[in-house]
Amino acid sequence: MPVAAPTVAARAAAVGGLWTRPPAEVAARRFRRQGYAWIMRQMGATDELLDRLASGGLASVLRDLKKQAQSGDPAAVNILGEFAYQACHLGRSEDVIGGYESRQMTEARALPPDDESWFNKALHEDVTHDKAVAVVCKQEIDVDEVLAKVVTQAAGGDGASLWIMANAADHMIDRNQRMRDAAAAGFPEAQFELAWTLIAERSHGGSASTDAADVGELLRQASDSLPVAEGELAVCEDAGCQGVTPNAESAITRAREAAERGSIDALIAIVPHMPISVIDPDEVSAWTLVRAGLEEHGCVGSGFDVRSMKSMTSTLNAATIAPQARSRADRYWQEYGEQIRSSLGCMP
Repeated sequence: MPVAAPTVAARAAAVGGLWTRPPAEVAARRFRRQGYAWIMRQMGATDELLDRLASGGLASVLRDLKKQAQSGDPAAVNILGEFAYQACHLGRSEDVIGGYESRQMTEARALPPDDESWFNKALHEDVTHDKAVAVVCKQEIDVDEVLAKVVTQAAGGDGASLWIMANAADHMIDRNQRMRDAAAAGFPEAQFELAWTLIAERSHGGSASTDAADVGELLRQASDSLPVAEGELAVCEDAGCQGVTPNAESAITRAREAAERGSIDALIAIVPHMPISVIDPDEVSAWTLVRAGLEEHGCVGSGFDVRSMKSMTSTLNAATIAPQARSRADRYWQEYGEQIRSSLGCMP
């Protein structure tokens, strides 16, 4: 007997209400998880691994990854390499992390009491994890040894390894070539970043080299895996890019699809160029509310800081947003919230 699809109400309950702030520790854990998921999923990380990374016990996770990497598992080599470079080589020291927490808690005194309490708890959770990362890097990770394995894989044409080495490159010529190689190898993040670099070069009056990859094709390839690439393709259809024909109707359709997958910024960005007849302002307001809700749930953003907290709460509580926009935001959250959070990697 077929199982009935979940009702809208059931999906909404699973996601959590747009207007319901999750416990601080839940938001912080989700933020950590999406922070690992956005790139490590492309490298082959499982949901179980992401859960372990976000929930603590980092030493055990890294030991398992080192064993797998030693046995020649290419995904483990790349995941460990990304962690070693970003979290250990570029990561902040415990003193720097502690200083940041102190400054943010001081600034948080300007928040309403309930907001201050929630923010301080979420911040503390985040900082505690970052301090644990700093400790475990010293205990478990030899960055040079880990990256040596990445170099070997990169030499064999592994796209994820080439992308890591592009980020670790000492100068732009080397970085750009490795990024091109990673994109050619089919690594989605490299395809997206290379396209974005070429767009930025032209927007600043430069010109891409004669053998430059087609921006449109790079974004189309990456968009199958990355909602942000689909969003950037929508921006290109609005403004025009190499290999992309401007098409306002297609831009809106694609931006909506990207928003439903978790990349909402493109839809918000292209609206000023569109007449009201093309897109309803309430739709944009609704997606803006959804994005603020995702930030409060730990699914987007660059971290816990007071400025972001103020922006998020002022957006969700703005008196200028029409009731119909709020109603539409609720509907989007119910229909797409679970899908979006899964796509962003901030489930459960």
